[in-house]
Amino acid sequence: MVDPVEFQKLRSPSDLRAFVEQEREKVCADPEDFRRALLKQGLHKEFLDELVSISWFAILAYPDTVKVMPVLGNQAYDAVVYDELGNEIDRIEMTHPHDGADSAEDARLLIQRHFGKVHGGVPGQDFEELTKFVLDTCNKKAKKDYAECSLVISIEPMKPFSAFVNQYEAQVDSLLGKISCIHFNAKRVFLLILPDRLEEVHFA
Repeated sequence: MVDPVEFQKLRSPSDLRAFVEQEREKVCADPEDFRRALLKQGLHKEFLDELVSISWFAILAYPDTVKVMPVLGNQAYDAVVYDELGNEIDRIEMTHPHDGADSAEDARLLIQRHFGKVHGGVPGQDFEELTKFVLDTCNKKAKKDYAECSLVISIEPMKPFSAFVNQYEAQVDSLLGKISCIHFNAKRVFLLILPDRLEEVHFA
């Protein structure tokens, strides 16, 4: 299980990324811990829904001279960022829109029969379905106060086949446009497309 003290330790972006990968490898090597991770038991939920995304965002958004401190709890942010002098320069609020019920069912099936749900559809359909969850989450986040935070919307869509890259890019642009029409009370808003693509949302 992830140690809460280690979870919240101050690290540079590169050290945080390395820690996340190290923990992921440990979980994958332990069948019982891997089962708990699939079911998002204990700190596995925060690790998967927050820390993985925070580690990628930190690498993409800040220089490696800063320190990032993930924070557990119900406050209005998931991490604090400090400069090399120890001054707070940012707070990160991470949100990971997805179909929670579908993911939970998929995890249960994977544990029971060693393979999850079989999905079908036309190219781009998965992104359109994900978009609904993203916009619903964004509209809920827009009602809250994140004035001191960088609000990061983290998604993990399926990578497109080469023949559908243009369609995929058009869907990303469309999603950014729809998010830009929502009024957030946040310092900055980003769309993080895991693992390593970061788009800042620009508002009219």
